[in-house]
Amino acid sequence: STQSTWGNSFVINGTKAWITNAHEADCAIVFATTSKELKHKGISAFLVPRTTPGFSLGAKEDKLGIRASSTSNLIFEDVRIPRDYMLGKPGEGFKIAMTTLDAGRIGIAGQALGIAQAAIDCAAKYSLDRQAFGTPISKLYAIQHKLSMMACKLEAARLLTWKAAMAKDRGEDFTMEAAMAKLTASEAATFCAHQSIQILGGMGYVTDMPAERYYRDARITEIYEGTSEIQHLVVAGKLLKSFEGATVALPVAPKKKH
Repeated sequence: STQSTWGNSFVINGTKAWITNAHEADCAIVFATTSKELKHKGISAFLVPRTTPGFSLGAKEDKLGIRASSTSNLIFEDVRIPRDYMLGKPGEGFKIAMTTLDAGRIGIAGQALGIAQAAIDCAAKYSLDRQAFGTPISKLYAIQHKLSMMACKLEAARLLTWKAAMAKDRGEDFTMEAAMAKLTASEAATFCAHQSIQILGGMGYVTDMPAERYYRDARITEIYEGTSEIQHLVVAGKLLKSFEGATVALPVAPKKKH
C-alpha cells in the first residue's frame, strides 16, 4: 500500500492479496510506505479497523486446503487513518513485519506438526484394523517402514520447533531456528500426509477418511509464511554469516613421497 498525509491522518491506497482470515478479522495490520525515498526503512505499520470507510474485501478464494479459514484481497481506496493508529514509530514497519514473520513461522511449524501427527494416527490405526490375507497390514514390512519414516520426520521436526520456541521465550535471536522448524515441520507434514494416503490405499483418496484432507491442508504449510525455498535462503544466510571473519583451520593433505 501507499499513503499520503492528510492533516493529522494518513490516507492509504492499494491492494494486498492472499490475506488469511480476511473475512473473520475485525482489524488488519497494514504496512504502507510513508517515505518512499528511504525504501524499506520508509515503511510504517498501521491498525486499520474493518469498518473504516474505503476498506473492503475481495471474494473468498476457492482453495485446495485450509478451507475453514477465508483467504481474500484487502482493498484500500482512500482509507483515512488517524496518526494514533500507527504501530511503533514511523519507519519501523519493516522491522515489525520481520519480527512477526519469525514468530509466525514457529506457529506454522506447530500447525504442520498437528497435521503430521493426525496423518500418522490415521495411518497407524487403519493399518491395525485393515486385514489382508487374514492378517493386519501393520505386520507388513512395507507398512512398518512407512510408519517409521513418518514418526522419525515428525519427532525431528517437533524438537526443532520446541528449540525455536524456547529461543524466542528466552529473548534470543531465533530467526534461523524458526526457519529450520518451519521448513522441516512443513515438509514432514506433506510427507506424512502423502504416506498416510499410500497406507490407506483407495480409502485414502476418498472423503470417507480424513487422510485426503490432511494432504490438502499440509501443502500450504510449505508455501505461506515463506516458501521452503525461502527458508533455505534464511538458514544458509545465517550459517554463512556466522563464519564471516572466522578463522577455520582446514586439514592439509600430506605431501606425496616420490
